[in-house]
Amino acid sequence: MTDPRTLRILSARIAYAPVRFRLPFRFGDTRVTGTDQAFATVEIEANGTRATGRSAQLLVPRWFDKRPERTNDQTVEDLRATCAAALAAAEGWAAPDTLSPGMAALRADAAARLPADLPRLAAGFGPALIELALIDAICRAHALPFAEATRADLFALANHPPPDLSGDNLRTALASLAPRPSILIRHTVGYDAPLTRTDLTQDHPDDGAPVCLADVIAQTGIAAFKIKLKGDPDADITRLSAIAALIAPLPGLRVTLDANEQYAPDPFAIFLSAFDAALALAPIRAALVAIEQPFARETALSAQLSPALRHRPLMIDESDDHDAAFATAIAHGWHGTSIKSCKGVLRALTNHARVLKGRAEGRPLFLSAEDLTCQLGVSWQQDTWIAATLGCTDIERNGHFHGGGMQGYAPEARAALVAAHPSIYRTDADGRVQLNIRDGAVGLASLTGPGLAP
Repeated sequence: MTDPRTLRILSARIAYAPVRFRLPFRFGDTRVTGTDQAFATVEIEANGTRATGRSAQLLVPRWFDKRPERTNDQTVEDLRATCAAALAAAEGWAAPDTLSPGMAALRADAAARLPADLPRLAAGFGPALIELALIDAICRAHALPFAEATRADLFALANHPPPDLSGDNLRTALASLAPRPSILIRHTVGYDAPLTRTDLTQDHPDDGAPVCLADVIAQTGIAAFKIKLKGDPDADITRLSAIAALIAPLPGLRVTLDANEQYAPDPFAIFLSAFDAALALAPIRAALVAIEQPFARETALSAQLSPALRHRPLMIDESDDHDAAFATAIAHGWHGTSIKSCKGVLRALTNHARVLKGRAEGRPLFLSAEDLTCQLGVSWQQDTWIAATLGCTDIERNGHFHGGGMQGYAPEARAALVAAHPSIYRTDADGRVQLNIRDGAVGLASLTGPGLAP
């Protein structure tokens, strides 16, 4: 007889569908106009019940792996390889103590099937996709919403704490979770993105959706922004000054700066000095929430931050490539890390416990919800609901802006999602599904059913 406490994967599969962007976007030095989205389906047996869970993530070129010798297409193929490795590791998989220890074993198994030089951030992509689907399925098997399942520690995190946390730290953090009913949308402003209509080129899309920053603000009421930095102090200060002229009057302004590993320490010090001194940037300084990953992942956590940087709200993103990364970052003087479901939900929950423990000890730690690639549908719902459950007030969301339209879904599936989530989606005059942003925010109350953001 099957032990109902044992979690078993009965089947797992991953399918792919193309996503083409209405507007290209950049990751560092990479320009992306399209890629594929991976859709995972996992059938499990848990709680003596069979259930099916789903997940989706975009195969993003040259973010998980920025090695200059790798092309966009090669890095996408590497992500496909991580999905294949995760599926192979999932075959016949069972975890007698539920998800947390089982996922650690699955990740290790998948990593062993991949090239040793593949960056850890990339190697974790396929396992994270499976983990998301497993969490969805486990919640459904127990007929519980994600937040309730997490508060009950259905995933056994507190039974297996990392060295820097206790089981009680984890239990206290998980018990505190209460999803926000809505979330502010943080719009990403690329360093070459048009700011006003005078910046538009002749080939910009004429589809009724905004293209330049001024139109995004006018049509959505967004007042939270992530601004990409280029790694050139003079160019970045000039660009920030132009953006400040547009966003300074907005009430409730929130700003993060993202360098995407573009700075070395000395130029970054020059940038910060100019940033502090520029009168035009006073509104951005007052609204600044975080500065994201200024240094390359290979060196960012190799030494203590200087005293001059320790009072800055610095956060890691690309450096958060394994479960202990944030603990290392905290020890080296960083204050925050990103929540991204493509890195793993269990890691995000553990990092939430690290934040609460650090705050209790007087350290200004934080989590920030980041991911501009999530496409409308399962990916958007799951990633956003995880952030809302962890208490984030705003979230980076640009997948709908660059791609959107709920690509990869059959018409009846799109219609069902729009009908089920009227506060999240709307259909425009051309029948294209759009994100339903009202006064800069999206309502999330429809995501509270059994499963992970059903």
